[in-house]
Amino acid sequence: NVFKKFIQSKDNKNESGGILLGEVINETFIINKASIPNKFDKSSKYGFIRDKDIAQIIINYEFINSNSKCIYLGEWHTHPEKNPTPSNQDINMIKEQFSKNIINEKYLFLLIQGIDGLFISVYNGNKLTTL
Repeated sequence: NVFKKFIQSKDNKNESGGILLGEVINETFIINKASIPNKFDKSSKYGFIRDKDIAQIIINYEFINSNSKCIYLGEWHTHPEKNPTPSNQDINMIKEQFSKNIINEKYLFLLIQGIDGLFISVYNGNKLTTL
């Protein structure tokens, strides 16, 4: 529902995005939270840059209030195309998140909500695999 709320179905709507949170139980990834854009994010029709400080506050809050169960699992954003595909900037961003941050698991998810479709992928440090 969060992703659908921000679909770029109108020409004047900017890209939106946030972080994906959830837990891992017996090697099963459960994404059960997605942050919404905030006033510190930067967005345009063809770009979205999430504010890292606000994202970290959200991650810390959810981690602490879940007894260390709710963790950062990846990123989401919108694209103004019917069936979205990741740009080079999107791919570089998820690679950077994986390599430059302390993450709790060996995978990060990248979700891109398009006008009609949803692109879902997982990055393992070497390869971005479409699910």
